[in-house]
Amino acid sequence: MIISDLVILGRACPEPLKDGRVTVCLGGWSDTYGFIRIYPTRADTRWKNWDVVRVEVEKNPQDTRDESWKIAGSRGEWDSLSDRVEVVGKVDSRDQRRNLIGNLTDSCVNVINDARRSLGIIRPEEILRTYFAENDHYSRNWQLGLPGLTELDGVKLKRDFPYEPRIQYRCPECQTLTRSHDMQVLEWGFYQWFVKEPEKRDQVWENARIGNPDTDIYFFVGNQQAHRNSFMIISVLRVSKGPVTPSLFPLKKTLN
Repeated sequence: MIISDLVILGRACPEPLKDGRVTVCLGGWSDTYGFIRIYPTRADTRWKNWDVVRVEVEKNPQDTRDESWKIAGSRGEWDSLSDRVEVVGKVDSRDQRRNLIGNLTDSCVNVINDARRSLGIIRPEEILRTYFAENDHYSRNWQLGLPGLTELDGVKLKRDFPYEPRIQYRCPECQTLTRSHDMQVLEWGFYQWFVKEPEKRDQVWENARIGNPDTDIYFFVGNQQAHRNSFMIISVLRVSKGPVTPSLFPLKKTLN
């Protein structure tokens, strides 16, 4: 299948595959096919949030989530995989960005989960706290900066960090018993900041414009393949504050 209108909404921190490859999970939205997850992708592929790309994909038999795809030929042509991705445009307008994600929101993460979707967008009603927690997958045997541990020297994996950023928030119509969600943030830009400015770790929240009165915050969330009821924040989407113009027709969220 060829997706020619995929708007990139988030890239997660790199992770290792069992065969030594380094991969990044990417998520976005297609007007034709709805929410899309592409995994694995190369960490050095030059696509960014709000790029519109054309890419040929195929289903991954190891991932049965409806939104999940992999780039055609990803295993056999891994070294040249980036050549299969063509950037064909960009969502530049602030109003276009706000209207797009604003018309794709759900009222609670539980609504996304109940619909058996693995991706969605939430506009939090209230951000209760931002903090750092211990990274359970961290091991001092995997030290930052050691060459040769990955196929791309200099690329830091999520397991390389002793901590993980987390956000506790409340949905507009939160359906949880605790009336809030507490999620890990996977956005690669957060972790790149930790590498660039390790002494200014807390500034990452300011970088994401959380708490900025001129910014509306949305969370692009996704679940885990092995734990379908467990969701994480793939990216913190920040747009200039303003009204959302309702779409004339409901935007497609799934292929079905």
